[in-house]
Amino acid sequence: MDCRGLSLVFATLVLQTVWRPASSLLGPRTTVTKFINLSKVNKNEYCHTCIKIDNVCYNQSELFDLPAPFGEDPVVKRMRIMKATNVLYYTFVPAFSDKEYSKVGYVSLHATDYSGIISGWNYTFNFGPFDINQNKKSVYLGGSDGIWYINSVSRLPAFYSMSSERITNIFVKDYVYFTAAERTGIYHYLPKFGYYLTNLSGKKIDNFVLDNMYNIVYLIDTGLFISFSDKSHDDVRLSLDRFFRGLTVDGKGVAYAWHIDGIYKVYLSEDLSQSTLKRVSNIAPDAMTFDQSNNILYSIGKTLYKLTKVDTADCFGM
Repeated sequence: MDCRGLSLVFATLVLQTVWRPASSLLGPRTTVTKFINLSKVNKNEYCHTCIKIDNVCYNQSELFDLPAPFGEDPVVKRMRIMKATNVLYYTFVPAFSDKEYSKVGYVSLHATDYSGIISGWNYTFNFGPFDINQNKKSVYLGGSDGIWYINSVSRLPAFYSMSSERITNIFVKDYVYFTAAERTGIYHYLPKFGYYLTNLSGKKIDNFVLDNMYNIVYLIDTGLFISFSDKSHDDVRLSLDRFFRGLTVDGKGVAYAWHIDGIYKVYLSEDLSQSTLKRVSNIAPDAMTFDQSNNILYSIGKTLYKLTKVDTADCFGM
């Protein structure tokens, strides 16, 4: 075992001795806003607290402020939910005085006092990009020193791959897919074998996701594109805009993007060359994700909101 491994073992023993609930370190919590009684919203009733996305009405509710040592201007860049535990993980920018420029926090959506920050003890990881293997209940994190992972119990980082590489994106499907600052293209990692170039060789990828058909929606300096798993089709440019804030997929594997002017959805056409990107909401989140019921959770500043589907189809559009 190298020095880094010994140091992490020692850190684990120390943390097990001195650990106390993370919420006590994070200051007071805000009160969770109660939802309206959704059972009382029937199909013939206009929902005044709802917005319409894709002809579906969602009740819009404010939940709580995410518990983290934010900087002066709170920013959340990425969110994902571990479905088995209903714990929300999120990337945030810490205070300027912090030795790290990016961190990943977590909070239970069942009991918000259960929260904390993923820490490498004495190491500077700058964890930012991450994704969740729902079957293994593991979170894979990228930062300034490769890919690390945690499980749903210890949350102490263990090394996974790509030592000394600055990881810029991670997406988990059948493999751990990633991009790195000094590399072009998208790679995937096979334990015991190494990493392999997956696609888009020669392109500098700013962000990407894989949809349910293994098509890759990716952002580069010339816009937002989709690369199809069926290689008989050329990539399609979905937008000339390169300044999308983020990408994600819903519970059905449909790709979404968000921007300063709203939330966008990728629509695949039978003729793949006619696939499009359409704005479905004028909500402009900093980050967004989907829960077990495929409802949208999103953040603005440090505040978390939820869009919950309701039965009525009568509500305000966009």
